[in-house]
Amino acid sequence: MIPDSLAEAYAIWREYYSKMSEESSAYPSDQISDPLIKIQLQKLQDKGSGALSPDKMRNIMSEMSTIYNIATVCKIDDPTDCQTLEPGLESIMANSRDYDKRLHVWEGWRVAAGMKMRPLYEKYVDLKNEAAKLNNYEDHGDYWRGDYETIDEPEYSYSRDQVMEDARRIYQEILPLYKELHAYVRAKLQDVYPGHIASDACLPVHLLGDMWGRFWTNLYPLMIPYPEKPDIDVSSKMVAQGWDEIRLFKEAEKFFMSVNMSAMFDNFWTNSMFIKPEGRDVVCHPTAWDMGNREDFRIKMCTKVNMDDFLTVHHEMGHNQYQMAYRHHSYLLRDGANEGFHEAVGEIMSLSAATPSHLQSLGLLPPDFKQDYETDINFLLKQALTIVATLPFTYMLEEWRWQVFKETIPKDEWMLRWWQMKRELVGVAEAVPRDESYCDPPALFHVSGDFSFIRYFTRTIYQFQFQEALCEAAGHTGPLYKCDITNSTKAGNKLGHMLELGRSLSWTHALEDVAGTTRMDSQPLLHYFSTLMDWLKEGNQKNNRVPASSVNKDDSNAFKVRIRLNSAMGDDAYTWNANEMYLFKSTMGFAMRQYYLEEKGIEMNFMPENINTYNETARIYFYFVVMDPTKPDTVIPKADVEAAIWLSRERINGAFLLNDETLEFVGLQATLAPPKEEKITVWLVVFGVVMGVTVFGGIYLITTGILNRKKKTKKADETVNPYENSDGEENKAFEEDIEQTGL
Repeated sequence: MIPDSLAEAYAIWREYYSKMSEESSAYPSDQISDPLIKIQLQKLQDKGSGALSPDKMRNIMSEMSTIYNIATVCKIDDPTDCQTLEPGLESIMANSRDYDKRLHVWEGWRVAAGMKMRPLYEKYVDLKNEAAKLNNYEDHGDYWRGDYETIDEPEYSYSRDQVMEDARRIYQEILPLYKELHAYVRAKLQDVYPGHIASDACLPVHLLGDMWGRFWTNLYPLMIPYPEKPDIDVSSKMVAQGWDEIRLFKEAEKFFMSVNMSAMFDNFWTNSMFIKPEGRDVVCHPTAWDMGNREDFRIKMCTKVNMDDFLTVHHEMGHNQYQMAYRHHSYLLRDGANEGFHEAVGEIMSLSAATPSHLQSLGLLPPDFKQDYETDINFLLKQALTIVATLPFTYMLEEWRWQVFKETIPKDEWMLRWWQMKRELVGVAEAVPRDESYCDPPALFHVSGDFSFIRYFTRTIYQFQFQEALCEAAGHTGPLYKCDITNSTKAGNKLGHMLELGRSLSWTHALEDVAGTTRMDSQPLLHYFSTLMDWLKEGNQKNNRVPASSVNKDDSNAFKVRIRLNSAMGDDAYTWNANEMYLFKSTMGFAMRQYYLEEKGIEMNFMPENINTYNETARIYFYFVVMDPTKPDTVIPKADVEAAIWLSRERINGAFLLNDETLEFVGLQATLAPPKEEKITVWLVVFGVVMGVTVFGGIYLITTGILNRKKKTKKADETVNPYENSDGEENKAFEEDIEQTGL
């Protein structure tokens, strides 16, 4: 709950600001020529949620915050030991390699937090859209994107729609790099969790290093390309050398001061929260605070001594540096050029702080540490697990919310579309089936806390544009990933000038001031990771790893397979699992070998790994394509696969004790032989139709009577599963899985 003193102060501020906002409406902003006055007037006239009655939004936000803050999950082996998100549950998701424990925690958090927020989040969406329309925006997503809109001359102008266009464009530009990273990570996770991940499947979300699969940083110990090289994750060295939480902040301050930025004010060290307090619940998510009086800047964080938090401290202190740099402006101009700029500033510093050369200067890597190609690859992979892996996650989350606010995703399809998009855009699948009683998005702090999320996408693009420009100012030569701007006052002054602008100029001007361009550009990021990209591609091809999204549901060579175990076997139906999928791939490999040998006279050694399946669902259907074993990136034409199925259909069915109807290759006629055109006369057709109707009608009546009698007999003893249909297909949320795609 919000402390009474804070709630009282907030109420006073809200009343004053609302009054000023109302009075400002008397001045039409479109008639103001002075750009500085116009920017401030427009911001003041934007009432945000204040356009609603005072308590409407506040109560919902307070309830969601309370749920998030106090939600617990009890241990799988001890229901009396229940843990909150931080540090307990997050520690498990960061460090545990126990598949079942991770699954229990992942699902438990979404039941304890997300599911309980479902009715509140539905109201939240409605109220936020109502407020946005009162502020002359189409919806709340449109309102958020307004942060990027500029009122400048044409070469500096930028619209709300361009945010979506740029996000979608950049997602496509970084996708090839992400696909290669995805394929590498999947292969490594298969070694850690054998039998749980197919070689061409989406990644199970609960195995990705944190509660949400947002950052894959904690996977690095499982992924190290060259483990014999010195460890560049220096967490253990920090602990061994006796670093405490304050030391992380002191080292970050030294870094900022070395590039001619400010030392933190004295009251920063007394007013901030660096360690989780004992005896009371707090929201531990790291945040930086500007208390509004030009003198008081703070960080609130439940810090742990490790490398991840070391970089997070640089990020949060970067916010404070930005806030201190523009504190001389009037209140309405004290903000970042846009939300992404604020996020990018600390990230620039993290790029330098993470370099082996910087860590070596802090004594966290040995004096004799030498950078070579293998240490570079280790470093770049660790960076990619944090930076590249999160971009599709971020884009997908915001794309979903934009569509939710726009109401193109109706409320009764929230979870269905969330996980469809997660598979399609991120290549990640839910740990267990979902239905519409769940509400997974607000189980993330930023969603339940009403934060625009696209800032974390744009910030990453700006971050590398800034880094490239600052490294040039610092006189750096060589690969961008080796640049450390520590001690470069030229780089610091260049950045500092932009920070001092605050919101007094449009972000397109501010970007040009540092990077020499007015538009977002993904090329600096791609340059930074180009060495890693080459290494990943070579390794994936050599090991026949299928990059994510090399196949998709629109592939003209793909087959859809539907399996109905309950229809075929009733109570004796076996469970479809990874072993059954392996058997399917093996039988298809056999069928392809048979076809090539018998029909083409060619020996082709098709193996299970040449059969790529994707979009497998709880209702047991999936898509597959066959890859050429001599050219792993080449798909076998659908006509050849179809011919192989016809040739070995009986053998395929027999492997699973099924028939053409219960193991269905969708689109293929249900017969054990290819269709043939026979010459028959019209009277035979008529006779056949009449006899067919008569016979099938009789069979139908007899069968219906038997089934009805059986149903009445069994009804009293049956437990009804509302999510099960006659095909034994579980979870109605998957009803339209034909629309789902693997990445």
